[in-house]
Amino acid sequence: MTLLSVTNLHSHYGKSHILHGMSFSLAAGEMIALLGRNGSGRSTAMKAIMGLVAPTRGSIKLDTKELAGLPSYKINRAGIAYVPEERLAFSNLTVEENLHIGVAAPRPNAKAWSLEEMYGFFPRLKERRNVKAGSISGGEQQMLTLCRSLLGQPSVILIDEPTEGLAPKIVDHLADVMRDINRQGVASILVEQKMTIALKLCSRCLIMGHGAIVFEGTPEELIATPSVRREWLEVA
Repeated sequence: MTLLSVTNLHSHYGKSHILHGMSFSLAAGEMIALLGRNGSGRSTAMKAIMGLVAPTRGSIKLDTKELAGLPSYKINRAGIAYVPEERLAFSNLTVEENLHIGVAAPRPNAKAWSLEEMYGFFPRLKERRNVKAGSISGGEQQMLTLCRSLLGQPSVILIDEPTEGLAPKIVDHLADVMRDINRQGVASILVEQKMTIALKLCSRCLIMGHGAIVFEGTPEELIATPSVRREWLEVA
């Protein structure tokens, strides 16, 4: 069943036309990877879905609700959460205060996430719960931002470059948590430069080029199509 549908999405930064008629769908409980070179429009697509960049044309529907043009807080309340690449923890608040900011009421017929489950995912956050978020490491801030978004009880979570700059051990643990979140019913869109992580976690890959989807298929289909990887992913 289609949960999120994006149709003919266009977006601009000033006079620069970034998204050129992007279209795709996300099924309930699915996890897809949004891949592409830097500048292909991946992060802009996530921000446009979240209402942080205003779409100039096109449709974004969650179930049957049209979200295009709504402010980001209404999109969040409708059921979409966003984990930005920049992490954006509230540095003057403690870890636990940051988490409490994200808490929302559970949605009908959906998994209800709790603070203790977040600490179960990342025990280090529990150890540091009374520490100001500005004083914790980049990896801990990434954990914090993911958990804060999840406590909003989303049906869809957008995760932008979660492993950027993290140590391999933290990357592996973060990947395990993202897999567990998806298995518990939260549909996910993952933007990730590390293709091995994306292919391991996701059931479907979308490749962006020049602001549009240029390939869609399973990880196995992508691996079996070296011409697509050379043209749209690999750096000479």
